[in-house]
Amino acid sequence: MRKFDPWPVFFKREWKRNWPFLVGFAVTGALITKLSLGLTEEEAKNSKFVKAHKSLLLTSTVDLMSYCSILVLVVAHFNILPSTSTLCSRLRSG
Repeated sequence: MRKFDPWPVFFKREWKRNWPFLVGFAVTGALITKLSLGLTEEEAKNSKFVKAHKSLLLTSTVDLMSYCSILVLVVAHFNILPSTSTLCSRLRSG
């Protein structure tokens, strides 16, 4: 006796529900890509949007770097991750 495979039923039902979102996402992505690739470096440099967000981007990068360094210190301090030798022995065994 063959087992019932639910996946085709699931995908058919979900496609009927979600195709407008998937098509919209694809069209929007294609438009953004086309417009972005059409910009020259000079146009991007002179853009009001880039000028307004340049300082915000630098600030968020610094925040992200400090967050990552704090995370590394916490992991090292509390020894959350197993040691390298433990990881290597686990990889060798299986």
